[in-house]
Amino acid sequence: MVQKLKKKCLDFLMKQRMKNILYVVLLALTVCISGFIGCFVIEVYRRDMDQAAGQNNRKLADQLNASVTQYVHQMIRISDTLYYNVLKKDTAYVSQVSQAMYETYRDSIESIAIFSASGELLYVSPALSLSPWANISKEAWFLEAFDSSENIHFFNPALYDYFVQDKAYSWIVPMSRYVQINEGSRVTEGVLLISIKYSAFAAVFGNSAFDRGKYSFLMDSGGSLVYHPKHAQISAGFAQVPPKELSSYPDGSYQMEIDGMDVLCCVETVGYTGWRLVSVSSRAGLRLAGLKFQLFVIAVILFLLLASIVLGSYVSNVLTNPIKKLETDVKKISEGNLNLTVHSSGSFEVYHLGESIQKMAVKIRQLMEEIIKEQEEKRKSELDSLQAQITPHFLYNTLDGIVWMIEQNRKEDASKMVTSLARLLRISISKGKHIIPLEDEFEHVRNYLAIQSMRFKNKFTYDLAIQPETRGLAVIKLIVQPIVENAIYHGMEGMYEDGEILVSAYKEGNDFYISVKDNGMGMRKEQANALLDYGRQVQTRSGNGLGVRNVHERIRLYFGKEYGVSIHSVLDEGTQVLLHLPVILFKEEEG
Repeated sequence: MVQKLKKKCLDFLMKQRMKNILYVVLLALTVCISGFIGCFVIEVYRRDMDQAAGQNNRKLADQLNASVTQYVHQMIRISDTLYYNVLKKDTAYVSQVSQAMYETYRDSIESIAIFSASGELLYVSPALSLSPWANISKEAWFLEAFDSSENIHFFNPALYDYFVQDKAYSWIVPMSRYVQINEGSRVTEGVLLISIKYSAFAAVFGNSAFDRGKYSFLMDSGGSLVYHPKHAQISAGFAQVPPKELSSYPDGSYQMEIDGMDVLCCVETVGYTGWRLVSVSSRAGLRLAGLKFQLFVIAVILFLLLASIVLGSYVSNVLTNPIKKLETDVKKISEGNLNLTVHSSGSFEVYHLGESIQKMAVKIRQLMEEIIKEQEEKRKSELDSLQAQITPHFLYNTLDGIVWMIEQNRKEDASKMVTSLARLLRISISKGKHIIPLEDEFEHVRNYLAIQSMRFKNKFTYDLAIQPETRGLAVIKLIVQPIVENAIYHGMEGMYEDGEILVSAYKEGNDFYISVKDNGMGMRKEQANALLDYGRQVQTRSGNGLGVRNVHERIRLYFGKEYGVSIHSVLDEGTQVLLHLPVILFKEEEG
């Protein structure tokens, strides 16, 4: 019975698509494991929620407390610097120092002001006029400074309306202290007021305001708000005031209801000021993010992996047998057996994969045959091009000229021709390399022109010009000499005047050009175009222009179709042949 059931399952699987089989298996695993994970996560979340929330809330409160304390100490340092370094020593620089401090901390401070014991304004930065309705001597911060002269006092937010201003009144947190002002030999009493911008506290609290149900606020020891992210709404009566009794709570964590929400509160005391920092976190918005949860997730993933391996191993054996056969066939193909018949069996995808591999093997075989044929054609083109450079006829005429010079007792000219021929042959061989530096190519052309000039009894003059920065550029060997040969045999054909040939090389951006220019008979545009077209024949009394075509094709084979030869010719004026190549520095290992 078991064997029959197993056979039916195998037959069924072999007829199905792999996608469907995997989908059903993974779906069953996902349903079972997700149900288990869901129940377990809910239980762990309920157990650890309060503990994780308390830890996160305390951490946030600690960070904010440190930031607020640091900010308060910064304001106290400003006050101490102005009092002890200026007011108690020399008031001559009080305006400059207070203005400098204001400019430095203008993002945090609305103004720095000094009042006399009667409430008269002595100094203020920036320069402002006291408001006509301001009664400074009655302000709480002014009276408190004289009542507790040894302390620095922080007060609840107030409208900044002590001075005449062009802008709307803003909210500030006053900070005052009793000061003694030394004016020469006379010592007077006064009050130093630093108006801290309310927005500066918002910057200290940063993104803690209502971040996914989390926010923080400051209260004084009497329960009045110093800072709250909903300060404007609370002042207008649109939001509930936090319970004042929070200011009397000892530092710690508490669970309560604020503004109709069940929240966790962390209360901490801000040093020196006596303020109470309250960090609030909504229980409804908490998310579990502790180490236990991470360990739990890892455990669940491991369980899921194990279950997938156990259940998937059996199915994979059924599905992978045809793939193993394909693997064996692919290895044989990679070893070079492209005439192999590939096994095509198994599920729908595996079957079509085998068919595709079979087509790929046939295509590879065809491509290899095409590549071999292309390489043969390329090699033939290169050989034909090289053979066209130094023909036996040229060697015969050169040697015959050398013999004639010796017979005419022109040993010096014969020696020069032999030397030029030897150098020409040396560069033509170039140790079998196809790529040489441009200066070697020009040396080859120079020797060739020297030989031809002596052979033609100086019927033409020549000049070679090469920019210094192009000397080390890489060029294909023997691409300039065929062009020069054409200039001699075709350009000078039928001329009665002395010929001129100019060979030059210059660089333009990432390209460089080799120019061969003559003052010969020139040619028509159609004839110039035909010289570069293998499909057309150009026949002159001196040849068929095969050398120019070979040079053009060799450049395109090596560097791409955007490079090559171009011909510019005007009848009875001359011809210029341009060789366009990329800027590539020659390396010894090239070629």
